[in-house]
Amino acid sequence: MTAKSETRLAAWRRRMAAMPLHHRFALAGSLVTLPGMLVVGSLVSDSIENSVVRNAALSSTVYMESFVAPMSQELADSRTLSPASIDRMRALLDEPPLSERILSAKIWRQGGLIAFSSDADLIGKMLEPGDKLRRAWAGELSASFDDLDDDENLRERMTGVPLLEVYNPIHSIVTGKVIAVAEFYLEASELRADLRAAHARAWIAVASVMALTFAALFGIVRAGSRTIDAQNRELTGRIAELARVSGQNKALRERVQAASRGVSETNERYMRRISAELHDGPAQAQALTSLRLGCTDVPGRRRARCPEARDLRASLDEAMVDVRDLCRGLTLPALEGRSVADTLDMAIGAHERRTGSAVQRRFSGDIRLDRAAPHPILICAYRFTQEALMNAWRHAPGAPVTMSCELTADGRLQVAIEDKGPGFDPAALNGQGLGLPGLRERVESIGGEFDIRTAPGQGIRLTITLAAEAFA
Repeated sequence: MTAKSETRLAAWRRRMAAMPLHHRFALAGSLVTLPGMLVVGSLVSDSIENSVVRNAALSSTVYMESFVAPMSQELADSRTLSPASIDRMRALLDEPPLSERILSAKIWRQGGLIAFSSDADLIGKMLEPGDKLRRAWAGELSASFDDLDDDENLRERMTGVPLLEVYNPIHSIVTGKVIAVAEFYLEASELRADLRAAHARAWIAVASVMALTFAALFGIVRAGSRTIDAQNRELTGRIAELARVSGQNKALRERVQAASRGVSETNERYMRRISAELHDGPAQAQALTSLRLGCTDVPGRRRARCPEARDLRASLDEAMVDVRDLCRGLTLPALEGRSVADTLDMAIGAHERRTGSAVQRRFSGDIRLDRAAPHPILICAYRFTQEALMNAWRHAPGAPVTMSCELTADGRLQVAIEDKGPGFDPAALNGQGLGLPGLRERVESIGGEFDIRTAPGQGIRLTITLAAEAFA
């Protein structure tokens, strides 16, 4: 099919789809009903004509069997009729009642020999037998309106009236075999008129039934179409309202997520500020106190207090380590303008330096992971990696840890951290602790998805999936 034909077909389909249902039914029903009416009408008309013609032929055959067949019995032993038999046959056909019904007749012998004819010139001639004659020799009675185009039908054609052609087998009264075939023509003006009237009545009846059936079905389809149209209008209104509400919900969700991303950035600024305050305040005071306590070890001072001072100084040093670790945990490196790959590398590197453990990396190699990503996405990815790796180090020390990162088919960022540790029963978690629930809230607040897959003795896999628009 050419492109032009496909375009026309598509346009036609669109026009059909735009039409009301009852109009489409009317068009399709017409294409089916009209040919159906023609087929049914033709079958009924042909059936009527065949029945009427056969009945007429049978009634005429009774005359032929009564008058002509007895005079044709000599053909059982001879190929031709005697002159006397021909004269008697012609006289019989010229007198009532046969003359009133039969306009002309022929008697055929096997092979196409004309043994008798109303036209004396045809007697004794050999002609090619037609299908009707061959069927008659097989014992079949046939009758039809003939067009009289054959040469031997000149006499009948000159009558100028409708003729019914009948082929009647003549049987031997001794053996019952077909010894000849009588072909005769009946004047059929009245029969033709009756047939035309019967045809007209049949066509009117078929057309009326088809029209009434079509009208009834059209009425049913139109009522159904109006009901469907009303329901479609109502449904369209509801869909429009639902779309409006859905649009509002989407706008609200986007505003909430935008606010959550803003809150995430604000929280990071506050945590950075708290880290700075801890570092510049309590941490410095602890360091100064530790230095001053160190003076108690100066030679010449009283030794009685030195063991207590050393213990106090050791406690202060431990507290300073904890404060500094807390400061490092609260403070993120500068992430703005970085890529996802750089951010995850930074988080993994910080964890490896802090814990001395190794993390296996599996990056998909997608070029979009090396492009600059929105700051809230980077914060979320960094915090997730930081918390998940720390959980693996605490709860599965020494177990292999793998971090994978890829973009899904719809362009969303998916980061997963998996360890081969002891795992746990997720149902037993029950919202306890701040780590995993906090991660879930952080991820879902910016429109992402958080997933935990674990079981006792089967390790744990934590996965986050973040918004696609950042990586389009």
